[in-house]
Amino acid sequence: MTSLPLEGIRIADFGQIIAVPYTAQMLAWLGAEVILIENEQRLTTRIWPPFAEAEPGVNRSGGFNTVNSSKMSCTLNLRDPEGVALAKQIIAVSDVVVENYSSGVMERMGLGYVDVRGLRPDIVYLSLGAFGRTGPMKDLVGFHSVINLFSGLASVTGHKGSHPRIMGGLFPDAFSGCYCVLALLEALYHRANTGEGQHIEVAMTETLATLLPEAVMEYTLDGTEPERVGNRHQGKAPHDVFRCQGEENWVAISVENDAQFQAMAHTAGSPGWADDPRFATVEARLDHQDELGCLVHRWTERMDVQEVVEKLQAVGVPAGPVLDSAQVLADPHMVARGFVQLPDHPEVGPRPLGAFSWAVDGRRPGTAGSAPLMGEHNRKVIQELLQVPEQEFERLVQSGAIS
Repeated sequence: MTSLPLEGIRIADFGQIIAVPYTAQMLAWLGAEVILIENEQRLTTRIWPPFAEAEPGVNRSGGFNTVNSSKMSCTLNLRDPEGVALAKQIIAVSDVVVENYSSGVMERMGLGYVDVRGLRPDIVYLSLGAFGRTGPMKDLVGFHSVINLFSGLASVTGHKGSHPRIMGGLFPDAFSGCYCVLALLEALYHRANTGEGQHIEVAMTETLATLLPEAVMEYTLDGTEPERVGNRHQGKAPHDVFRCQGEENWVAISVENDAQFQAMAHTAGSPGWADDPRFATVEARLDHQDELGCLVHRWTERMDVQEVVEKLQAVGVPAGPVLDSAQVLADPHMVARGFVQLPDHPEVGPRPLGAFSWAVDGRRPGTAGSAPLMGEHNRKVIQELLQVPEQEFERLVQSGAIS
């Protein structure tokens, strides 16, 4: 691949925590130059565990390093007028601004969309918030759990007869980040054709609400809320995860029709399952899932997970291993396809990273760089890009504008 889609695009990244940093990271992987504008007075994920080798440090956070690869770091004190002035200079030579401060924070610093549009009329500016930048809840702050709950996703997640459950703490951030990337690519395409910038506004609760088409459809059709079913399926049985030999080894099995069920029964060495009237049809199996699940568990728990997968797949029964994060990063298929990258961080060394989830013409877009050290690129950004002389740079450091 000779070039990347966003080469020549510069992004001023004011992202906090996960969602917008993840957005900017994906844009960096697409070739954009991303300048992460950090503030030593407002550290977030840099001081959050887990840390490499359990040794705390602003450059050692696994959370920060996972969502900030391939960026530059410039540390500015945004409580200092001169720090804000430097941020404005960076924006003036950038194509995109991304931010997810609380509503009104960027505006109070003089860095809101209306302000920076005066610096660069064709700027593409993205603001992400829990509830958006308009409406009666625009000033409220919400994080992962709140997003899960308010979006309605938790209401359809959980076991049969049990309470709603939150679907992963950081899931809303990564999912919202993907929406942000799509919106930004559309805005850049629009700008390339018209010369016009745009202000994009993304509400995390609304992005997650798009994951509920079946629930919304069921309610709008007959006014009923869907029943929580855990890992089960309304039209397939068995459809669940089953324990195998070893510590926390699980296999996912999904049987859609009678032929697949009979194949599973014979593979399990229990042909009697196929003749049992409780399991003779899809409808019967759905009515007797508890009994069937216990029988399947008794079979799988005596076997290695890969053995179960291979036996069932060989007879046309959908089955797959449940991989943990370490297994994903070590999986030969994932590694061979280039999904797993190994950026060499200057302080914590090479660490595996699940990176590019796309390929163009069969090729991944280059190699993911490491996350930056804090303030690593201050001179490159302020002296080289903004053309600030050495003496003035040192004065700004001494004054605290460059933190």
